[in-house]
Amino acid sequence: MIRVLLIRHGETEWNKAHRLQGHSDIPLADSGVQQARITGGFVRAQNPQVAHVSTLIRTQQTFAEFGLELSPRIWDELREQNLGRWEGGYAAQIRDTEAEAFEGWRAGTYTPEGGETHQQLLERMTGAFFDIVRGTAEVSPTPSADLSFDVRTAVVVSHGAALRVLLEGLGLIDRHQFIPLTPASSTVIDIPLHTGPVSSSLPAGGLDDEYDDAAEARLIRGLSDEQIQQQCRLRVINLSPELLNPAAAETAAL
Repeated sequence: MIRVLLIRHGETEWNKAHRLQGHSDIPLADSGVQQARITGGFVRAQNPQVAHVSTLIRTQQTFAEFGLELSPRIWDELREQNLGRWEGGYAAQIRDTEAEAFEGWRAGTYTPEGGETHQQLLERMTGAFFDIVRGTAEVSPTPSADLSFDVRTAVVVSHGAALRVLLEGLGLIDRHQFIPLTPASSTVIDIPLHTGPVSSSLPAGGLDDEYDDAAEARLIRGLSDEQIQQQCRLRVINLSPELLNPAAAETAAL
């Protein structure tokens, strides 16, 4: 099985002020660093063997706090949505002065001038995700904190709107019922390589060992985008640092 840990970057000063960041390269606030450290405990317990971040510094700083001995691949495709003339603006002010446009943007039907369309964001995020999944063929399965069998695990640090659009594009959420991801939150997608039910408590997930590692790797390399999407299972969504460690989060005044 393949597991992908999707992490939103920690909080920035613009997040705290409710300013739209988009492609603006804003570093983590002190609170964001603390959030990332808390989330790092969860990430380390999953034993990821490969890591991916965006070209924006807030994702790279978040990953650095995880304490993993991995060098992440840096992807332009994992950046936040380009918000054009809205970047740096205050969300509440834009919502009040351009209510119809703001609601259209949230619905994926409006693009701010100079910005990136919903479809462009969807295509680059899903394309990167499918490549990341196939790339797990090159790493070994490792133990997981919550499963009785080894899995091939990757960690991805990206952005709120970008991850929301990815989850929607994979058919895992309904944006009309979706609560925005909180800073440094963890979302877990499992991708079984079998069509039968998978158990977290039985050896090999309760399935026969059809493939050795080499055969499984060949299978993963050959997965189509459609096959990956069909097999995606949402295991955890929006696991926040506050839930992982309430006392530490309280100390950071989150």
